[in-house]
Amino acid sequence: MRNFIKIFSVLIVIILIAFIGKYIYENKYNIKTKDVHSNEDLTKETSDDKKEEELVDEKNKLAEKEKENYINIDKSLVRIPILMYHSISDSNPNNNLLVPVKQFEAEVKWLKENGFTPMLLDDVVKAYNTGYVPKKPVAITFDDGYADNYSDAYRILKGNGMKGTFFIITNNTDKDGYYMNSSMLKEMHDNGMGIENHTSRHIEFTNISRDDKITIIKEGREALKEKVGVDSKFICYPVGKYDEETIEVEREIGIQAAVTTEYGISSANDGLYSLKRVRIFPMEIDSFKKIFNEFM
Repeated sequence: MRNFIKIFSVLIVIILIAFIGKYIYENKYNIKTKDVHSNEDLTKETSDDKKEEELVDEKNKLAEKEKENYINIDKSLVRIPILMYHSISDSNPNNNLLVPVKQFEAEVKWLKENGFTPMLLDDVVKAYNTGYVPKKPVAITFDDGYADNYSDAYRILKGNGMKGTFFIITNNTDKDGYYMNSSMLKEMHDNGMGIENHTSRHIEFTNISRDDKITIIKEGREALKEKVGVDSKFICYPVGKYDEETIEVEREIGIQAAVTTEYGISSANDGLYSLKRVRIFPMEIDSFKKIFNEFM
């Protein structure tokens, strides 16, 4: 009987030791697991905080850079060079509408290197309405929507961190390889380029009725909305021709501004529906630089 009691006591002790050992082991393991998870959470929180700080720093840097590059002046004194290009191509040196690729690239690089701030038409209108304008402003525009605007102009602008506005004859899109298609326009728009209305059929406004004026503007605007997802509020006059009735129509249907082919540095004094542009044709870089003398 005594032997049984001794054996039973030993078994109880062994069982107790086993339970105590198991408890201690699991407790230690849980502590380690918790420590691992805690360290992981802390690392993640630190990483997230660092990313947030970097974003804030980047925004602050951009804000500071804008302050350095912009000025507030009387609205009547705002002047902005709006450049007018058509095709960027080496295909026909005798055609003044075609600017050689290397020339365009040199011009964009010069603007970038000399601190010019590229503006879309929306930026131009805001500057004229507020007097808040870059110290060195430039708006780069292209008429008609030629395919080389995508293959060369867009490529060069994007590569230099610049942007431009492309006025599209919407009936020519998705038609043939001579003009840009919807996919090209969408990509350009998604990458910060302005896609705007050059009407649906490129008919001179001075030769058509009021109703036809409304039609070709609305057709162009609707096509850009459907094909590109752009709600265009700006017009480039076909062949630069317009009249008072055209301006009345534009105001009625919500067009905010229009560019002409009349030569000159644009000014608020011209009126938002009569913005002048500087036509760029084949020229030496020194001639191009002279356009910007007043901003240097």
